[in-house]
Amino acid sequence: MKISVIVPVYNNEKTILRCIKSIVSQTLADIEIIIVNDGSDDDTPDILNTLTDNRIRVITQENKGQGYARNCGMAAALGDYIAFVDADDTIEPDMLDKMYELAEKYKADIVQCNLLDIYPDGETRVQLKMKDCLVEVNDTAKYISEYLATCIHSYEVCNKLFKREFIFNNNLIFEDTKKYFSEDILFNMEAVKYLKNIYFYSKPCYNYYQHCESHMHRSADERLIKMSLLFEDYLKTTDEKIKSSVSYLMTMVMLYNVGSCDNRELSYKALKRICPAAAKALRSVRNIKHKIFLIMILLFPVNIKWKLAKILVRGKI
Repeated sequence: MKISVIVPVYNNEKTILRCIKSIVSQTLADIEIIIVNDGSDDDTPDILNTLTDNRIRVITQENKGQGYARNCGMAAALGDYIAFVDADDTIEPDMLDKMYELAEKYKADIVQCNLLDIYPDGETRVQLKMKDCLVEVNDTAKYISEYLATCIHSYEVCNKLFKREFIFNNNLIFEDTKKYFSEDILFNMEAVKYLKNIYFYSKPCYNYYQHCESHMHRSADERLIKMSLLFEDYLKTTDEKIKSSVSYLMTMVMLYNVGSCDNRELSYKALKRICPAAAKALRSVRNIKHKIFLIMILLFPVNIKWKLAKILVRGKI
């Protein structure tokens, strides 16, 4: 079995057939599709019962959150590689074929493709700025600063193909979605600790549907609290050699979320917490533009920091 595709599902009656159709239509036939029904209470279970492709396995569990649903799928996976697809998205017909080819050719731990953001009004946008290349990771701290913090290595897992033995040899699992916002970021931070090489494939093969009810568009205030907890817990157990780089990553991610937060008091508190992380990050960041940006965060008054956060949200930095 070449690839196991894991699809966590929770109340996705409107989109699950569109998603599964895009997977079963892949030009790479040697795949299995593991759908984990995470306690859906809409018509999703009935829809799943209509699926007839013999490559599909459906696992049903009580509602535990997307992270645990993915863990369940990984435990059942038999493929040499593992991919994740969210139930409200789709993938291009040759995505798995091409990414498998690149993974085998370059012996990569991870292959990452680009994402196409699709908005309700039909507008589309290629999300990532990256080139086709193999990156050897010899310095984890440097990689975090240059690739993860700058979102060349994106925070999602759905646009990546992971070597199965890379996941299991390093005991990579997803944490509780109800405790942390974006278990994807945490999974990627853990993966980077062990990463030896990654291939970046610039073609947008993953169709990422943007809508107000999605995980990414829930309350910015709630995101800010859960994101802060995620980084604080992670930094407690992180190797000293990479703490400054993780602090830089925290600064960029938290500032982005501050910029979309409606609760001004909560935002001010978050900005104050970002400052110590920015100070640590200055020691490791090599990009002059980013150094200047971090110094501005440290020196400017809070109302200016708020404006910087808004600029970052608009993608100007």
